[in-house]
Amino acid sequence: MFTLFFRAIFLYVVLILTMRLLGKRQLGEFQPFEFALTILLADIISGPIGSVSTPLLYGVLPVLAVIVVHGVLTLACMKSDKIRAVVSGKPTLVISRGVIDRRELNRLCLSLSDLLEGLRGAGFLDPTEVGTAVVEANGTISAFADAGSRPPTTREMQLSPGYEGLPMILIMDGRLQEKNLRTTGKDEAWLTGLLSGRALSAESVYLASLDTRGFLTLQMRDDTLIRFRALSEGEVTW
Repeated sequence: MFTLFFRAIFLYVVLILTMRLLGKRQLGEFQPFEFALTILLADIISGPIGSVSTPLLYGVLPVLAVIVVHGVLTLACMKSDKIRAVVSGKPTLVISRGVIDRRELNRLCLSLSDLLEGLRGAGFLDPTEVGTAVVEANGTISAFADAGSRPPTTREMQLSPGYEGLPMILIMDGRLQEKNLRTTGKDEAWLTGLLSGRALSAESVYLASLDTRGFLTLQMRDDTLIRFRALSEGEVTW
């Protein structure tokens, strides 16, 4: 019993490391060959986990072989558009200028219900508001509003919203995020001083986020929100 327990843990760790080596795409939307690879990995690992008589090496070596094949396929797809089209497929335009291309839907074996479901997933309840829609190589549907249905942009309204970058999380569950703090060009003493000036401590903060406009937003452990300017816009460096 303990042998099965520890074999399962070992192979589980091997599988986690393998997925990390295969890249973050494996954790999101699959390409066809990646989906096949994931199913194959599950089948390879299941044998040694359930059978003590099967050597662990019989599970590890095929996993290494899969990693090599995946690396070769990925490199080939990066180097050749033709190989990528064969292995992964190509994006397909299914709505153009608001008109649904029935031929392409039939070729992709997609029903109208499938298309409408994908449009709802993309945020469109009314298909007449969609100007362009594309079925991506991984099967997801990307949809874009018709020019007359989308909201105006700040550029069209001749407004300047300023720089909008990634907010930095400085505190998570009472713990300082030192890497993010260094990215902002500040240190722990600076943040501690800001908090102590408002009779607060890092331990009392559930989440602290510093945006690129210089505002620090604090969610306290009692769910109250506090927002104030911590930096001038000229001090934002990331």
